[in-house]
Amino acid sequence: MNCAHFRMLGVAVAALLSLQQTSVWGADYYVSAAVGKGKKATLEKPAKDLGNIIKKLEPGDVIHIAGGTYLGRGSNGSDVITVPVSIIGGYSDDFSERDPWGKYRTVLSGDNMSKNWQRTPRLMIDLMKYKGKEMPPIMIDGVIIDDAERNRYTDATEQQIARTANPKTQQNSSPDQGGLVVRVSKTGNFDADAYWDITVQKCVVMNSGPTQGALSVSGYKNSQIHIRNNIVINNTGSGIFAGTKFRPNDDAERPFFQIENNTVLFTWKYDPSAQSYSGNAIKFDPDIDAEVQHNVLSFSDRFGVHNAGNSAISLNHNLIAGSVEADYLEFDTRMQLDELEDEAEYLEEAEGNSKEPLQVAVSAQWAKLYGSRVLVDRNAAEADIQIQQTAANEIRAMLGLPLQAGTVDMPNSPVWLPRLSIDDAINAGSQPHLESYGSSRTYLGES
Repeated sequence: MNCAHFRMLGVAVAALLSLQQTSVWGADYYVSAAVGKGKKATLEKPAKDLGNIIKKLEPGDVIHIAGGTYLGRGSNGSDVITVPVSIIGGYSDDFSERDPWGKYRTVLSGDNMSKNWQRTPRLMIDLMKYKGKEMPPIMIDGVIIDDAERNRYTDATEQQIARTANPKTQQNSSPDQGGLVVRVSKTGNFDADAYWDITVQKCVVMNSGPTQGALSVSGYKNSQIHIRNNIVINNTGSGIFAGTKFRPNDDAERPFFQIENNTVLFTWKYDPSAQSYSGNAIKFDPDIDAEVQHNVLSFSDRFGVHNAGNSAISLNHNLIAGSVEADYLEFDTRMQLDELEDEAEYLEEAEGNSKEPLQVAVSAQWAKLYGSRVLVDRNAAEADIQIQQTAANEIRAMLGLPLQAGTVDMPNSPVWLPRLSIDDAINAGSQPHLESYGSSRTYLGES
């Protein structure tokens, strides 16, 4: 399938599901934290939580969720759905209007102290064991995944995430899987032309501490995947992970990702001394094709773009700034933006990318915490201290913090993945950066 057909199909699906707000495949269900009760989940009698109706969902159903905070069934903090459905958030309680990043924020949260706590992703569509023949489009639109209440922090300041449980206080460990995860596989549909069509748009994924992707989508043979207009901010691992569960014999069968107009900021290593390749704004599996354009991929502890699997990528008109190790990784070769044209071997295109400094609208208190952290380099011998200081000062300048000539002043408490507010997250991604990069509240004419 060519890219033009893919784009037209994606726009048609988006219009059908997000604007008409109805299902052409299955049933429509409604959820409202404020007025919901029971399991009918109708427009007149909505359910109280998505987790309460998961068992009744069938392929092609569309779930409409009003603004409010949702903790999951029994406050377990995790909704795992094993059939292909669409989820649309950001509605008023009467479902007459939408404002996902404004008046009607649909926040999927949790409770770390819950007796029913689950460490699985906060929202997951997991089709690895799905064998049905129906392959309806999958869309997740307008939900906010905030893992802060699912995490355990070392103290009440919420400046440092804790990876292990605390039996004395009955606190659970912080979940180490993604915040929003979609993965598909082979089905019972034997039509050679059948494929999965997946869209994730206008979502926020934040305060998540995974080893892999905070927003993670893994396709299959010929999958067509849109990841657009999302805010992915203050997470460990990789901000966006583009993966595949299929190893093709023919390049034409590889899943295709269109990743555009996303704002990915502050992607941390898993922990301060992690030697893995966590800390990437975006990471690609091998054996995929991708168009990556008009994104902000900035403030990454390792790489802006991690392509060690050497997938075929078009990387155009992205803002990649504040990468600690390098802007781009291809196999084991680290490159800066100005080296891509000469040295990158697997980029189909690399035009119009910028590393111009950007200003991020987070609170001064949170910016100070971020700027005062320490990245531990266990291989300090490879690091030139002056270069390290220059990189740190570049990041501090973009956050509006005073520059430092020597050591970094640490706060009284250690800092790692400090809690970020939803207001800060949306302020950082509700307007394009430098006029043309990243997410926006008005992208594609959405409300």
